[in-house]
Amino acid sequence: MQWKLRDIVVTAVLATACGAIYLGWDLLYKFVPSGINPVVAAGFNGLWWIAAGIVPYIIRRPGAAVLAESIGGFVEFALGSPYGIQAFTIGIAQGLGVELGFMAGRYKKYNMGWMLFATALGGIGNYIYSYFYYGVNQYTELTQVGYLVVTMLSGAILSGLLSKWVGDAVKRTGVLRNFAISQTIGKAS
Repeated sequence: MQWKLRDIVVTAVLATACGAIYLGWDLLYKFVPSGINPVVAAGFNGLWWIAAGIVPYIIRRPGAAVLAESIGGFVEFALGSPYGIQAFTIGIAQGLGVELGFMAGRYKKYNMGWMLFATALGGIGNYIYSYFYYGVNQYTELTQVGYLVVTMLSGAILSGLLSKWVGDAVKRTGVLRNFAISQTIGKAS
């Protein structure tokens, strides 16, 4: 379970690419009407922690979700995110949520169900951060519950499902043969 140099390099490369994706998502999100129901808008949230899904799925090391999401959030900030430094700090919160999911599986469970579970927990990190910094505390209790549920579902789909699909597709090419994702021959990954 020790980190190797190649794990760190792949984490940095993938997280940097995700940071650029996050910036694109920031810019697309600006087109969402400001009067839209916050529960509906929460459906966009999950893509903002895809680094916390794809990196741990490939390298399978403790701390991968937090590290990847921290790097991705910092890159998003550095590239000029309209959210400023909060792009970085919310990334840490989301990464911590996902990390707890993989930790609960003792960093050994990466099947589809577990990916959906772990990445859904990124929604809890998003909710807690957004409660204090993005005004979620001003929503009615029912709206807050809806926001949390939809954010978690969004994380499961946009982070977990996409991470698993992309990771499996890249694995089939053979370029990941030296990574933990490819060491699961004969096991459900």
